[in-house]
Amino acid sequence: MELIKKLFIKDYKNTADSKVRFKYGIVAGVIGIISNFLLFIAKFLVGFLSGSITIVADAINNLSDMASNVIVIFGFKLSSKPADSEHPFGHERYEQIMALIVSVIVIVIGVLLSKSSLEKIFNYEETTVTITTYIVLGIAILVKLFQMFLYKDFAKSINSDVLKASSVDSRNDVISTSAVLVAMVLIHIFGNIGFSIDGVFGLIVSIFIIISAIKLMKETIGPLLGEMPDPEFVKSLKDKILSYDGVLGLHDFLIHSYGANNFFVNAHVEVSSKVDIMISHDMIDNIERDFKEQLNIVLSIHLDPIETDNEEVNFNKKKVQLILKNIDESLDFHDFRMVFGETHTNILFDVVIPFGSKITFEQVKEELENKYKDEDKKYFFVLGLDRI
Repeated sequence: MELIKKLFIKDYKNTADSKVRFKYGIVAGVIGIISNFLLFIAKFLVGFLSGSITIVADAINNLSDMASNVIVIFGFKLSSKPADSEHPFGHERYEQIMALIVSVIVIVIGVLLSKSSLEKIFNYEETTVTITTYIVLGIAILVKLFQMFLYKDFAKSINSDVLKASSVDSRNDVISTSAVLVAMVLIHIFGNIGFSIDGVFGLIVSIFIIISAIKLMKETIGPLLGEMPDPEFVKSLKDKILSYDGVLGLHDFLIHSYGANNFFVNAHVEVSSKVDIMISHDMIDNIERDFKEQLNIVLSIHLDPIETDNEEVNFNKKKVQLILKNIDESLDFHDFRMVFGETHTNILFDVVIPFGSKITFEQVKEELENKYKDEDKKYFFVLGLDRI
């Protein structure tokens, strides 16, 4: 894989460059087109001459793979386009769209293969197996293994969903062609035993292809809909922000992905209200600049000044934290502040309730009010709801 990269991809280690990513896609696509076309010709001829519906279907599958490779190249071409007035966040999601199209094509192939296999089972025909059959299928398995490792390696190098989809598709082809080979061996050994071994194996393979394609489609749709980012990635970004002197905490951390290497991040950063606002603002500018230069991430920070030396605020903040943890360990809060008045004091903050929690916002507020009802001073809770 390293040799292929060195030969065909200039500056192949600079995967953050859109031009390098485009080269990865072109190289993978061209190799796939050539190899899949040769496999289609070889399998179709062998399947046609031997009367094997499974081999013919496997050949058609390679033809669809070739079409998928064309889509891969087309997807990388579109995704490499720079941002414009109509698409200010770039075009990298084209890769995910193309991966979805590849998944749909694989499902269609699986359905057509299952139809042909059922026809073979109910309309029994003899299948002839020769040494050429074994040679072609053996070579096909090796070629598909090569494709699988190539796509997987390239996908890992540039974090590409469409190449990951192609890798899974090639893995399915290895399994399906291996099943075809097993079917041919059984036919060669047992001959015609009253039912179509060829058709049965073809049906099993088609079901496997359909299930794998549906799983692949689900994985592809997730990023398009907006799924949760990788926890390790989130932690690394948060840790980086918290490492700056003057940052006391952060919350409302949002990551928007518009492609494999195209992230826009929003965060609320807490700083001491005692520090000059110009100093805090300068620090925020430096953090945003570092994210862009070091990680190629567009970071937008909202500044939240907080009190750090008010004893009553600090006391109630700790009390609220303890109450929430007693309700449920998963609960959290942020933006804590207090507004003091003549007749009462407002306690304001956002309570964080994870998705899937059985605890309701109303239960949290009721429990807080109960814990504070016997206080000498009158406290009112003004709460916001945040989800993670």
